[in-house]
Amino acid sequence: FVDRGAQPAGLGARDSLRLEAGLCLYGHELDASISPLEADLKWLVAPRRRREGGFLGAARLQKELQEGVKRIRVGLIVKGAPARDGSKIFDSDGTEIGIVTSGGPSPCLKQNIAMGYVPPSFAESGTTLTVEVRGRKQTATITGLPFVPTRFYRIPK
Repeated sequence: FVDRGAQPAGLGARDSLRLEAGLCLYGHELDASISPLEADLKWLVAPRRRREGGFLGAARLQKELQEGVKRIRVGLIVKGAPARDGSKIFDSDGTEIGIVTSGGPSPCLKQNIAMGYVPPSFAESGTTLTVEVRGRKQTATITGLPFVPTRFYRIPK
């Protein structure tokens, strides 16, 4: 690849690309306490499996399908310093409602972006919230994922 002009890149570059593409990282957007529905990954569980169950976590998934989830993964455009993993998310009344799971500057968008979890009632694109970064509150706006349109190669059918 280097012979064709590729440059070596580190974890920072990988993480920026992952974040811009809205992709989850285990230990951040995904862990044993987060369901595929909360992570907005319902498409990864086949419809037959959703109906029939028969796998670890099926009861929880089926309950969430019927009753809805308590939190959902969202994208955030952050004004000011980048919101990082663990930054708290607040509603307009100042009530803590969620947490940032990944965040940083977006080289493509030239602004700070983040992903996190909030209740579904706050997940609509355009909703204005606040994030706490190093003890200071900053404006964050819910936006759709991915932040940057992806151009993943797909095998022709």
